[in-house]
Amino acid sequence: MMSGFVYYFFVLLSYSITNSDADSVRYYYDYECNEPLVVNAKLTATSSLRERGPENAKLYGLNAWTASENDFDQQLVIDLGSVKNITRVATQGRAHSQEFVQEYHISYGSNGLDYVQYKAAGGEVKMFEGNHDGNTIQKNEFEVPIIAQYIRINPMRWRDKISMRVEVYGCDYVADTLYFNGSSLVKMDLLRDPISASREVIRFRFKTSAASGALMYSRGTQGDYLALQLRDNRLVLNIDLGSRTSTSLSVGSLLDDNIWHDVVISRNRREVIFSVDRVIVQDRIKGEFSRLNLNRAFYIGGVPNFQEGLVVNQNFTGCIENMYLNATNVIQDLRLGYESGEPFKFQKVNTLYACPEPPVVPITFLKEGSYAKLKGYSGGNTLNISLEFRTYENHGLLIFHKFNTEGHVKVYIEEGRVKVELEIPGSPKVKLDNYAEEFNDGRWHALMLTMATDTLTLAVDYRPVKTTKKLRFMTGSYYLIAGGKAPPRGFIGCMRKIAVDGNYRQPTDWKKEEYCCQNEVVFDACQMIDRCNPNPCEHGGVCTQTADEFSCNCQGTGYAGAVCHTSIHPLSCQAYKNVQAVSRSAEIYIDVDGSGPLAAFPVTCEFYSDGRIMTAVQHSSSQNTVVDGYQEPGSFRQDIIYDASRQQLEALLNRSTSCMQHLEYMCKHSRLLNSPSEESSFHPFAWWVSRAGQRMDYWAGATPGSRMCQCGVLGACADPTKWCNCDAEHARPDEFQVDGGEITEKEFLPVKQLRFGDTGSHLDEKEGRYTLGPLLCEGDDLFSNAVTFRISDAIITLPMFDLGHSGDIYFEFKTTRENAVLLHSKGPQDYIKLSIIGGDQLQFQFQVGDTPLGVSVETSNRLADNNWHSVSIERNRKEARVVVDGALKNEIRTAKEPVRALALTTGLALGAALDRKDGFVGCMRALLLNGRPVDLRAYARRGMYGISEGCVGKCSSSPCLNNGTCLEGYDSYNCDCRWTAFKGPICADEIGVNLRPNSIIKYDFLGSWRSTIAEKIRVGFTTTNPKGFLLGFYSNISGEYLTLMVSNSGHLRVIFDFGFERREIIFKGKHFALGQYHDIRLSRKNSGATMVLQVDNYETQEFSFDIKDSADAQFNNIQYMYIGRNESMNEGFVGCVSRVEFDDIYPLKLLFQQDPPPNVRSLGGGVLNEDFCGVEPVTHPPEPLETRPPPDVDLQHELDYHKTDEAILGTVLAFIFLLLIVVAIVLVRALSRHKGEYLTQEERGADGAADPDAAALAAATGPRVTKRREFFI
Repeated sequence: MMSGFVYYFFVLLSYSITNSDADSVRYYYDYECNEPLVVNAKLTATSSLRERGPENAKLYGLNAWTASENDFDQQLVIDLGSVKNITRVATQGRAHSQEFVQEYHISYGSNGLDYVQYKAAGGEVKMFEGNHDGNTIQKNEFEVPIIAQYIRINPMRWRDKISMRVEVYGCDYVADTLYFNGSSLVKMDLLRDPISASREVIRFRFKTSAASGALMYSRGTQGDYLALQLRDNRLVLNIDLGSRTSTSLSVGSLLDDNIWHDVVISRNRREVIFSVDRVIVQDRIKGEFSRLNLNRAFYIGGVPNFQEGLVVNQNFTGCIENMYLNATNVIQDLRLGYESGEPFKFQKVNTLYACPEPPVVPITFLKEGSYAKLKGYSGGNTLNISLEFRTYENHGLLIFHKFNTEGHVKVYIEEGRVKVELEIPGSPKVKLDNYAEEFNDGRWHALMLTMATDTLTLAVDYRPVKTTKKLRFMTGSYYLIAGGKAPPRGFIGCMRKIAVDGNYRQPTDWKKEEYCCQNEVVFDACQMIDRCNPNPCEHGGVCTQTADEFSCNCQGTGYAGAVCHTSIHPLSCQAYKNVQAVSRSAEIYIDVDGSGPLAAFPVTCEFYSDGRIMTAVQHSSSQNTVVDGYQEPGSFRQDIIYDASRQQLEALLNRSTSCMQHLEYMCKHSRLLNSPSEESSFHPFAWWVSRAGQRMDYWAGATPGSRMCQCGVLGACADPTKWCNCDAEHARPDEFQVDGGEITEKEFLPVKQLRFGDTGSHLDEKEGRYTLGPLLCEGDDLFSNAVTFRISDAIITLPMFDLGHSGDIYFEFKTTRENAVLLHSKGPQDYIKLSIIGGDQLQFQFQVGDTPLGVSVETSNRLADNNWHSVSIERNRKEARVVVDGALKNEIRTAKEPVRALALTTGLALGAALDRKDGFVGCMRALLLNGRPVDLRAYARRGMYGISEGCVGKCSSSPCLNNGTCLEGYDSYNCDCRWTAFKGPICADEIGVNLRPNSIIKYDFLGSWRSTIAEKIRVGFTTTNPKGFLLGFYSNISGEYLTLMVSNSGHLRVIFDFGFERREIIFKGKHFALGQYHDIRLSRKNSGATMVLQVDNYETQEFSFDIKDSADAQFNNIQYMYIGRNESMNEGFVGCVSRVEFDDIYPLKLLFQQDPPPNVRSLGGGVLNEDFCGVEPVTHPPEPLETRPPPDVDLQHELDYHKTDEAILGTVLAFIFLLLIVVAIVLVRALSRHKGEYLTQEERGADGAADPDAAALAAATGPRVTKRREFFI
């Protein structure tokens, strides 16, 4: 949207700059049009505090306007006195205070009654940025100037109180206007000056009360045409550049409201942008041509007869103002031409250079309690009432009249249909439902009700339906219009042309007692809002609305939610398997970009036992197809139509690990690649075409550019001199050769087209048969795009994510952290935050405006269970919703008004809050922002602090020893040693006991006797006594036993009897009484017939036994386990024993725990203490500590900063230096000034002489005279 927006204004600006026409430049981009306009304006407001009235709302003023109420209904209205061209607005808050407006809407109009809201390019009401303090000025430019007399500012967010100072800038607006009465038109002859252009800009303003009419039309002799028309109060543009294929665009709604609307059409070759009141739609013109050639008449306001491209059959009724075709002001040229008597190429019919107001005055009923009570003729036996109405409501009363006699007649809307209820004396109540269509579509509909004796006629849109019935009535005095009598509820919408018994009065002439209520009825304006235009429902959802809100019907779209934003289909076969159990295959729809623009498409998912997942996309040519009778190379052509579009297939290919497609050709005397050949002489008879339309130079199974088949690459062709089997020249007459294989190059897949030749005619023996398999793709790279947060204050900061009015975030995570922030972003006031709460709840918090909101999903299964969980967050105009694991969801409705966009200014932080608190540790993958994948691995590859590529926890290195269970923490780990014979942080600390000759440890199975055929036994020991009982198992019931001991010779003995016969095993290769520690493992396999003995790190020894058929090898009913000695021995083992385990029983661990169970006891004399048997516990080397690096600083910014500092410092020093020089000069002059004395021979008395002679005569000789003089050295 933004790219089109920029392009739109770039085209306008570029065109304006390249034109010398001052009017064109002035219309949109007059940089001199910046005069302050408020100084001569009249300001009013809905409310104000005393001494802070609207007259104080002037920029730079000492006071400000302050509303007495702080709600969304406060408005400041600026009446500029006349229509102006307004280019920008500036605002301040109240000076030296925290009272200011932070956001506001702007609406504008020309009469003070009808206002149009200033909209953004997407169609939503634009939210203008206000102030952040009371003094700073905030300016907002209008990309397309507002042409209006009245400006209305509606504060939407404020601090403390609604206080504003405002200025609007612009200049006088000069309008060239034409009025068209429905039979008018302007014809511009293009025969002498045809149009042939690759780009043009058309702009104008119009207003009308008619729902349909032709505004502009022209065509050329080559089939080009341009048709702009108003159809059902929407603008429709049809354009054809000569390809005989029309491109249609539609924008706007409720344009028949008699309010001025701005229209811009901008075309650059095949790219066209169409805008009404700044709401933009854009499209690419169909066909191959890029120039518009018009050489016939160019019509404005109507056409003399119906033309190709028009969808309406009436001319325009209304006013058109300042129409520019590129740089030409058409209306101005038309006027000047007629005034000079030389109109040249212009001709006008029935037009006026003015814009008279239509005689029809509409009225708006804002609330269901509003109505009109109009007087009619009383006591008559006929009734006639007519009106026109428009509404979006499903229900509403239109007309109610109570007869003087008993009974009434009522016309109302029910479920959008117009119905009549009639009740008269002596007859049951009758309901008439004669119209099947719905009339709550926002268009004007004409209604007339006529009653007379025995007849009732209702006409809707001039289609009368007459009902004949015995009717006797006397009319009453009053008619209720639009309400005043329930049920049903009152009518909400607009009406006009209300006539009672043939009398029509303008609503502006109604008296106060004739309507209710004053603040719920608006005269001379139809104040309806089309909330479904532009359509807020995404992905083709059907929008319906009431006066208060819209709703979306998402049925059949494949999407769900309040605005049909979220896909109901999985992202891939991998995603399908992640959320539910699967069989070997499944036929489903997948949506590869989630909420993105690509629709879902059907695939077949194949799930293999080795974990592979294959996605198959079928096509229309999957059967084995015969090719016969096509001799010329490539003369047989088969286009392949897939179950998905090219864009959908490319998205699947890009996400898949690998893809392939099987292609096979069976031939009988039909050549394939005509091999061998050089690159310059490669002239095959057959080839396949890639998805980009490239003719490929190899066959399936070979490599690109090889000009070979698979057999040629392998050197296994039927004819060794050829590179394909089908190119062999000496084949048997009825024998088929085969060339085929897999195409695996993703950049070329899938096959778009197949071409074959050299299959002769239907009469010869040449023949070919081809088979093309489905496109097969394996894996989904989205789910392998994972990262690990291994430190709680590590974050990935993505670029700012603009959720705007509608957006979503999807990702998967796994963790063991019960409380953590998953993502966070914020703006000046708005924010979003997703957190795990308590390990089983996901909470999405956000703020849009002043009210923080939150929605939570609580799961029955824990989220902090170290398994993958998916989460989808969606925020749109109506709600916020969270979906967990594809099924659990919750949602919260947001405020209906005002509709706000989320204003986020920071990057999107993953893994913690923006301040790095409440951090997440674990893994994330498959991140999609509005359906677009984010490459998380790329951030990990930068070596970011605390981030690792892939999902790799602390337990991946198996830090827990001796089969201890590692409990993942991602920033740490814990070892569960319950199912081992060890203890300690990594299950490496020995649990042993030093045994004396009389020591005995007994484990009693207490009736839970155990029978085994593949037991696992382990014991460790150290001793210097060359004899002793280590471990024994006994059954008094079966008499079976097993004993491990050290013999008198220091060897290890295993003695057992499992019921088939007594056996003994001696390990002689080692002396076990030398004080060394030994680790013994004993187990059985092969149904108990083979004993496996592992001693320390020596080679494992196996001992097999012959068991009679009548016997078995099961060790039955084990009752007791003894350590050190059994109860029949006098002396036992002397030394240290540890690591004792029997299957899942660890007797020493049980004995030394805090509260040992009663079935394990020490029976010998003395107290036994736990010992580590001299085996020091194993430890892992400490991990290197990671230190969070300092925040990134822009080096260039720092350099520029220091350069600035250096410049300032240099200037200051230079100034000081110059100042010192000046001071020095002054001091030198002052110090050099000296008052001295000198001698002179001047005679006394000669001071006043006129000349030397007179001085000599007057002088009196005397002594020397000393005089003081000042002098400078």
